Amino acid sequence: MVSWKGGLILLVLLAGIAVYAFVSRPQPAPAQAAFVPCDVVQAVYFRIQGNDRTVELQRATPTSSWRALQPPAGQVDTNRVTTIVNAMDVIRVQNTISKPGADSQYGLAPPREVLTCRVNSGSSYTLSVGSQSFDGSGYYARKGGDSRVYVISSIEVQQFDQALAEPPVKPTPSP
Repeated sequence: MVSWKGGLILLVLLAGIAVYAFVSRPQPAPAQAAFVPCDVVQAVYFRIQGNDRTVELQRATPTSSWRALQPPAGQVDTNRVTTIVNAMDVIRVQNTISKPGADSQYGLAPPREVLTCRVNSGSSYTLSVGSQSFDGSGYYARKGGDSRVYVISSIEVQQFDQALAEPPVKPTPSP
């Protein structure tokens, strides 16, 4: 038969193992902050300006409907607008050039596209997109107020290109 002292020692050891297991368990990685924090839920203004085209969208509040200001003012395809605005929020940086050369070296003088987003809090963000990176895996970009040049994913840039080519405006019904 086990003495009560042995049982108490065993209980303390088991409690210690449980505490250790709880404290040392793997933790999820902290959420990575958005490169350009233009959350589709908080955005109230969004513009993509290309060389010869502009798409400009606005809404009064984050719960209001989006409307197109340019090219033609009118109703928008809400799903396409959500995809386009969300693309700015999910941009991921592939590389950072801390001490870049001349802007022309990266296609940023002038940029191929300039994205502007304003959120409900009043904060505004600008992203200039230049030419494709040397290996074609992404595009050079610069955030407003930041001297660094970044290489960003080409997936989102393609979505912006598509929005300029085919604005997310609903066609006007013909009589």
